[in-house]
Amino acid sequence: MGQFNEYMDRFDFSVFKEIFIEKGKIRHYKKNEYFLHKGDKHTYIGFIIEGTFRYTCIDNNGNEHVVAYNFPNEPLGNYSVFQKKESAIVDIQAVTDSTVYVLSHSDVNEFYNSNMEAQQQGRILAEELLYVAWNNIISAYKDTPEKRYRELLQRCPNLPNLITLKELASYIMVTPETLSRIRKRILFE
Repeated sequence: MGQFNEYMDRFDFSVFKEIFIEKGKIRHYKKNEYFLHKGDKHTYIGFIIEGTFRYTCIDNNGNEHVVAYNFPNEPLGNYSVFQKKESAIVDIQAVTDSTVYVLSHSDVNEFYNSNMEAQQQGRILAEELLYVAWNNIISAYKDTPEKRYRELLQRCPNLPNLITLKELASYIMVTPETLSRIRKRILFE
């Protein structure tokens, strides 16, 4: 079984984890508490020790959409917005009680500027995040919802036990009813 976030299988986060442990501050988040609200300045980034977070956005009709999840031993935050010191474009909310190491923008950039290896790690992280985002966009256009669901279950078979059917449906961009039909079809294969 692979990771939910595929880049975690290809990228060694041990260097980042060390800097979070060394310089970060531990913060605890209760279930449904926000790590970041849409519109807030994104001045810190996290590394999840325990817990799960969801990223959501609201469309023009007021519907909430789940666009990403993060789990233990993964970075937490909207990296591109964080690096540009812009306002958050998504809400990031704890799905479970969670513990996170948090680093400021200046601490992260101090790390990147400390040596060539750190700069390379930052570049590779940015490349991996871009790769995942691009593949998710392409998958939304070319793959069926059933294929997206099956691939998600291959990467993270326990996911349906962690989140609601409604959230899972939102993540693969279908209605809960459509996801129920997909699950039923798979069950009877």
